[in-house]
Amino acid sequence: MNALQPVYQVMNQGVLQDFINSLLVETIIPEQFIFDFATAQTALNQHGKNLQEVFKNTSEQFSFVLLHEESRQGLVMFAVQKGITQAWKFANETEVFLLERTNDHVQINVIGIIELFEFIQAIGLFNQCSTDKVQAFYEQLQKCLKQYHLLQQHRVNAHDLLNQSSAHRFRILEQYAGYRDRPYHPLAKLKEGLSQQEYMQYCPEFAQELSIHWVAVHKDKMMFGEGVENIFKQQPSEIFIPRAERYQLKQEMFQRGLNETHIAMPIHPWQFEHLFPKFYADDIADGVCHPLNFISKGMYASASMRSLLSKNVLEESLKLPIGIKALGSLRFLPIVKMINGEKNQKLLQQAKAKDAVLKLKLWLCEETQWWSYLPEKQNDRTADNEWLFVEKPTHLAAQRRHIPAELLQEPYQLIPMACLGHTITGQSAIFDYILQLQHKDINSKQILIEFEKLCTCFFDVNLRLFRLGLMGEIHGQNICLVLKNGDFDGLMFRDHDSLRIYLPWVEQSGLKDPNYLSPHDFRNTLYHESVEALLFYIQTLGIQVNLGCIVDNLASHYQIEVKDLWSVLAHALQQVIQNLNFQPEILTQLQHLLFEVPEWPYKQLLRPLLEQDTRIGSMPSGIGKTRNPLWYALNC
Repeated sequence: MNALQPVYQVMNQGVLQDFINSLLVETIIPEQFIFDFATAQTALNQHGKNLQEVFKNTSEQFSFVLLHEESRQGLVMFAVQKGITQAWKFANETEVFLLERTNDHVQINVIGIIELFEFIQAIGLFNQCSTDKVQAFYEQLQKCLKQYHLLQQHRVNAHDLLNQSSAHRFRILEQYAGYRDRPYHPLAKLKEGLSQQEYMQYCPEFAQELSIHWVAVHKDKMMFGEGVENIFKQQPSEIFIPRAERYQLKQEMFQRGLNETHIAMPIHPWQFEHLFPKFYADDIADGVCHPLNFISKGMYASASMRSLLSKNVLEESLKLPIGIKALGSLRFLPIVKMINGEKNQKLLQQAKAKDAVLKLKLWLCEETQWWSYLPEKQNDRTADNEWLFVEKPTHLAAQRRHIPAELLQEPYQLIPMACLGHTITGQSAIFDYILQLQHKDINSKQILIEFEKLCTCFFDVNLRLFRLGLMGEIHGQNICLVLKNGDFDGLMFRDHDSLRIYLPWVEQSGLKDPNYLSPHDFRNTLYHESVEALLFYIQTLGIQVNLGCIVDNLASHYQIEVKDLWSVLAHALQQVIQNLNFQPEILTQLQHLLFEVPEWPYKQLLRPLLEQDTRIGSMPSGIGKTRNPLWYALNC
């Protein structure tokens, strides 16, 4: 095996756990390699070792994965236990051991994720995968560990949330939410394309103020969002730059003769340094683009990294493309997604008018003001415009996200759901803060009560949308909990481009087909062909990922049985479904799909990276099967 520097071995146990759990649930390590205590002990007898000595304090109720490499008489073993969300899970707070026999001597060492990966590759468990993709994943894993090590220098400070203003508190919670990123993904912290210095400058956990570059772009070479009604008044510099600094920008534009013909566009500092010169050299030479000397401050990375929070205008966020890879996809800003986001925002607004509870409980960010470079056909928003689907314009665009201003003022508190799914070492858990807002004691009984209220709020809003044929992108970074005087009062949606619909229900509800934009030769994935396909996003993104990681965090931090939390979630969901008065045949279908089948679909993490070719900008995706946690919580 390749020797690694010690710094690469400094990692959180959670990364190893996520990797092993993915190997198990996606059957890259099949169940045939899992053995009970007695069988594992028999295997160790051949090496002259005792299982209890190797795995100190390990219960006989555990099972063990045994992986043999015959050529070197090597054996990798680790403890697993039955899970609620998957059949087998890596046993918490245990280690992975490598036993190697040299002549008559057996050496036992604890190994990390890189050595485990190499061993699995050596014994052929990746043989069904693409060789190139396995090698790419191996290299990505090494980079990820380097970047993960940098998190020891994070600057998230959630110690005194209660005494912060709502807006400043929200920025801290966004930084907190970014610390884990996509739950359960072993490459969640990998940002391909960033140096170590850039990682610490541009990722939200380090709370660094960003220097935004500006480029003057000829207005005749741009396309604008529907919300831009007056381009001279509604442009990024008018929204995101304080008046005194804006004067400096206007002076430079005037002195260079650009104020009448060009619009100042913000560019992320990484993008300005690495990709702008590459993609726009010809436009600079032709006078279409003019890099400006002006640089603005006052922006901070949110949990999604490319969406920036404004220090000066608290309710405004600025979404900018940054051509790095995260979770296997490039983080640029395509016009087609912003156009579809407009359609979805309109659909969600119409849905609120159809349901009195949604009108009160669903809050939407305004996202129809955007600006993008487009060299041709600026007035053509149809699939016939091939320029809407090429890469170059995606690297020079900006989108305004306006948070409803009242949500950043008392009596409201805004909490990104992603910050509830982990606890940063040395920091308070965010549920502590919620209970403090409510002036309630912090104990396991109260946590279960408040978690039930959270689930009820979450399911009530999302199932009301589901009843209308709509389903948002309901993972923890896209959804914020709205608290009013500390109590769960609703949800705020942002990033509307990924709303999914089931058209028959949409039209039955009196809503109209949004006619999503997509290339002629591409099946638009926002349309779904069945109720099951729409419900899939509640099962996976909503429950397995978003609420599931909250369950795991609450169980670990407050020493609560995992099954108790899943039971609370299941009963909250059952109650919401009963209260919504679905038609009998739909109610029967929901009961069956959610509570009566022991298996659920599962969004795979590793196999898509190891096996698939994907489109630029698309996160690799695949579907497998796993345990239905609601069935196991209610029946086992």
